[in-house]
Amino acid sequence: MKWIFIFSAILFSGCANFNPRMNPRINNKDGQIEEIKNNQNGVIAEIGKLRQDAEIQNSKLDEVQNGLLNLNASVSRNENSGVQILQGDGALILVFSLAVIAMILYWYRERAITGEKTLSIISKEIARFNHPNLNENILKAAMQEKQEVYVLSLLKKEKGKIDEGRKEFRDF
Repeated sequence: MKWIFIFSAILFSGCANFNPRMNPRINNKDGQIEEIKNNQNGVIAEIGKLRQDAEIQNSKLDEVQNGLLNLNASVSRNENSGVQILQGDGALILVFSLAVIAMILYWYRERAITGEKTLSIISKEIARFNHPNLNENILKAAMQEKQEVYVLSLLKKEKGKIDEGRKEFRDF
């Protein structure tokens, strides 16, 4: 008897509305489904809120862009009434290249002036020393460098200055 009771309890109690395909019944009265309509209204409300937020951001972005546009217009406003020669990228490159060339020329000019002063001092001391072997060795070295005419004229010039100084000293 006990077995019959357990068997009938298992057989008749079962799971309520057990459907292995999970096909729920949709309440469709008059061609309108209430659950889908409620979900659709929620989605429409969310889209409306997103649209409103986008419009607010768009209006703020327009204000910022108009402000930047006005700033750019005030910076690039050309109220000059003459002919503008140096305008654009080409002029900028031209000015910078001329500045670099000027700096290079200035650097070489300074080196040339320093070299001339050094050469003048050395030639003055060689002429004052007036040693024939020293003069001959200097002229031989200058011939190897193809500068003999320049060195000879410098030595003669300094020798002439020293001779004039001695002559004036004797006359004094």
